[in-house]
Formats: sequence, structure tokens, C-alpha cells
Amino acid sequence: MITIRLKTLFFLNVIILINSQSLFSQFETGIISTLEAAYPDKNNIKLKKTFSYHIPQNSDFEALILIKSKKNKKFTFNSKSKTLKNINYSIIKPVPVEENTGLDSRTEQFLGKINPHVIRRAPFEVFEIIQPLTKNKIETVNHFSLLRISVKSIDFKSTGNFKLNLILNDGFKTEQLKFKIKVHDASIPKLEKSKFFYTNWFNLSKMEEMHNLIRWNEEWFVMLDKYAKLMAEGRQNCIIIPHELISLKSNKISLDEEKMISFINVFKKYGFKYFESPHLLNRGANDDWGSPELKTKLRKKGYYSEEGKKEIDTIIRKIKSFTKKYNLENQWLQHIADEPTDINAQCYKDVSKQIKLIYPEVTIMEATNAKESLSGSIDLWCPLINDFQENQDFFEEREKKGEKILIYTCLVPGGKWLNRTLDMERIRQVYFGWAGSKYNTFGYLHWGLNQYKANPFKQSVVKHPSPQASSNNFLPAGDTHVIYPGTDGPLSSLRFEAHRQGIEDYELLEKLKLKNPNKHKRFIKKLFLNYTNYSLSIRKYERIRKNLLKSI
Repeated sequence: MITIRLKTLFFLNVIILINSQSLFSQFETGIISTLEAAYPDKNNIKLKKTFSYHIPQNSDFEALILIKSKKNKKFTFNSKSKTLKNINYSIIKPVPVEENTGLDSRTEQFLGKINPHVIRRAPFEVFEIIQPLTKNKIETVNHFSLLRISVKSIDFKSTGNFKLNLILNDGFKTEQLKFKIKVHDASIPKLEKSKFFYTNWFNLSKMEEMHNLIRWNEEWFVMLDKYAKLMAEGRQNCIIIPHELISLKSNKISLDEEKMISFINVFKKYGFKYFESPHLLNRGANDDWGSPELKTKLRKKGYYSEEGKKEIDTIIRKIKSFTKKYNLENQWLQHIADEPTDINAQCYKDVSKQIKLIYPEVTIMEATNAKESLSGSIDLWCPLINDFQENQDFFEEREKKGEKILIYTCLVPGGKWLNRTLDMERIRQVYFGWAGSKYNTFGYLHWGLNQYKANPFKQSVVKHPSPQASSNNFLPAGDTHVIYPGTDGPLSSLRFEAHRQGIEDYELLEKLKLKNPNKHKRFIKKLFLNYTNYSLSIRKYERIRKNLLKSI
């Protein structure tokens, strides 16, 4: 009788122990697509225990793991793989989206129109910042946590199949996730051989402010190197030259050759191909969009004045001498004035003519708002994507004349247009590469790599900085930046990585275009018709990308 009671008591204790472990361990986890939007408060995403990945050679592997648990829960994790040794982990941090991107541009309050083409109604937080981990452990701070696992391309010694398992434990329960990786024969070229042009305008002052640096000293160059490395990893291959390197000293125009080549060499080290000059003119101190005459940056004189024309003459002669000395003629891109309009187009054309008389070989590049009125003055056009799509015939004619076309976005356009604000699907950024291959728009420009107007960890929607901006004119969520200032250097983001993936797709599509033009067109048509008509199905995209890799 005593024995029966003891056995019963034992089994009851076992049951209680099992139930208590289940109570304490209450967590769910699984793999999600790298393009899937995830949130720290609530998600409705199917979690997979096994996920297959298809990647080209010279491309990194990355995967996302979503964890649902109580707050302040501690997890440890480790990986198992017979062949992959250098496995990296990151925690993805959320950022706020205070207001939705507008249906036309800016935010919804600008025109008062509701934008139905967003991932979620604001305000909300979305996972965004990639924070590398130094230890294989995390403590949750939200209902959901997002973990990233990655392997550098150099660790894939050959093509073929690779396996990687991740074991996640909270002290009571263990979950195992399985990653199957297929490395295809198709390869991504090194950055210096990239066919895609990609620039995000870099704000040196913000780098210095965020990292407490003094310009041009040794520590500054160390940090600059870290930023250049991250940009290169994201496939950015063009950098804008600091405006201060062409300056006015003792009423004489100076080009600081030593600092300029030192700056350029930091980026050439990582394979950068292009270097944008600072703009030579603007619309004046009050940003006067109604003035037909552009103003010089240094002496702040109207271009048509004797001093204005002389300033441009001196600068271009110095640039010509510098670029020829360092064999940068084919890599230098000359800006005149940002976003010229029909109102100041004639002035812009006159400046362009003056530059070409002095330096005929130089490539003039500009983000433009005008078209016909600027014909004959620009070598590398960069219209907004909506401008390109609505005036495609014009830009194709320019291409026939030997000119090239990039596209750009900024605070516009919104709605269904491709852009990279925080409340848009990340697959839209991928399609910049597909659009480039379809339309021969071989690149992309954005004004905001790190143009912070507020703490980017705490605020994503900011007031438009222009003196002419109205009271309800705000820049949409994340428009000012696509990377973040970490403690020891810059941090990448899920948006930045999505853009990289799209650029890699461009390189693959361009190879297929040469090999099989008809199949190239069929693949693109299945996913992307134009800048407002495309598939949002991540599953469909991944299937077609897999077939793309097999076809090269």
C-alpha cells in the first residue's frame, strides 16, 4: 500500500514538474523570410522549423528567427554545422513609425489623404536595426524578439548544399531550427566590377556628432573606414565628396588635394567606382525655387555675374587637374545644382556649357525635376521614379543619344510607388534592382544615408528642413537614413540589406539578359510590371529568384 502511494506521489511530482516547466518555458520560435515585416508587439506570421535558401556565389547568407515569449526572458543559442564555422548573430532592434507615408508624398498629414498601401497603420514599431551580438545569449524586452543569423560568403568554399542547425534554449525548453542552403554556380561580381550604380548621400557632420569625432584626425579616419566598409557590404559604390574640400580661403578658391585623395582612397580600398563632386551652385540662402538664376556656393553670387562665372571656371580647372593627376577622369561625376527646374533650366544649361568647354570629358550628373528644358546639358540623368515612368519616352530618347539614366526617391513618391520608407514592404526595395534591369536604369540615388534630423532610434518622422517647407511638411519614416550610429561604428538595417539583395538580383538578371533575353523578360514580367504594379508575394519572389539562379 505504501509502495503504491509512493509511486502515485512520484508520478504526480513528475506531472507537476512537466507542467511547471511548460508554464515557465512558454515560448514559440521559427524562421521567417528576411523580407517579412515583423513587430515587437504582435505578429501573424507562419513560423517554420525548416527553411531552404538559395544564394549565388559571393553573397552572404542571412536568416531571421522570430521568438514569441514573455518579457525579460533569457535565451541561449548555438549552431551546429559540419562545414560552416564563422557564424554571426545579431539582435534586430525596433524603431518607431509615428505617422504613415502619404498617398502622394511626405506623410499623410501633408495632403490629408489616407494611404492604404502601408504595412500597418501608425503609430507602431517595426524591427529594423541590426545590432551584432558578442555572446550567444539574449534577454527579451518585448513580446516578440527577432534574431538574425548570418554567414559571410567567404565561408562558402564551394558551390553545393550546406546545412546549419540553430538550437535555442530558455532553461526549460529547447527548440531546433534547420537551415538548408544551396549555393548556386551563378556569382555576384566584386563591387569594383558591379554594373549597378548606387549612392546614398553621406553626412560627415552627423557621423562626427554621433561618434564624438574631430574631422580629419586619426580616429576620424578609422571611423570613416568602418562606414565605407558597411556601405560597400550594402553594394553602395559611389560617395559624394565633402563640400569643404573645395573652399574659399583668403578670397582665393582652393581644392585641398591631400585631404581629397586621402578621403577617396578610403573608399577605393573597398571597391568604390564613382565619386560625386559637391554641388557648385544652389537656389540661394532662402532656397528660392522661383529664381531663374542659380547662386554660387562659395561666393554666393549670381551665376551671370562676373564673379559667378569666374568661380565656376576656377573650380572646374582645379577639378580637371586633380582628376587627371590621380586617373579619376572616368570615375568623377560632376554636379552643378541639385534638382534644377524649368525656371532655372537655362541658367543650368549655361553652367553646363561653360564646364564642357573647360573639361569636355567630364560626366555631368544630376537629380532632376525638369526634362526638355535641360536637354543637352546632362550626361547622367537621375529623375524621380514617378517622373521616369510618366515620361519614359523622353528618357529612352536621351539614352539613344548616349546619355544614361538613374532613378531616385526621396520624400516622394508615396502610395504604391517603390520607395524605402519604414511602413513599406521591404520587397519594394528589392524591385529597384528588377526595375533597373527591365528599363536599363542602371542605378539608384537616395539623399539619406545618415541625414539624421533627430535621434534615429527614437524618432523616424521629422520636420522638413527646407526654409520653404510648410508647417505640415514632414519627411516620411526613415527617409533621412538607412543605417544607424552604433557605439563603435555604423549599424546596418533590414532595409539596407533588402536593397543589397535587389542589387544582387540586378547583377543576376543582367547575366540572364545576355544569355537568354526572352527568359529574362519572362522572369521580370512574373514579378514586376512597373514601379506601381508588382507582386508583393514573398513566396512567389523567392520561387522565381530560385529559378533565376538555376538559369544562369
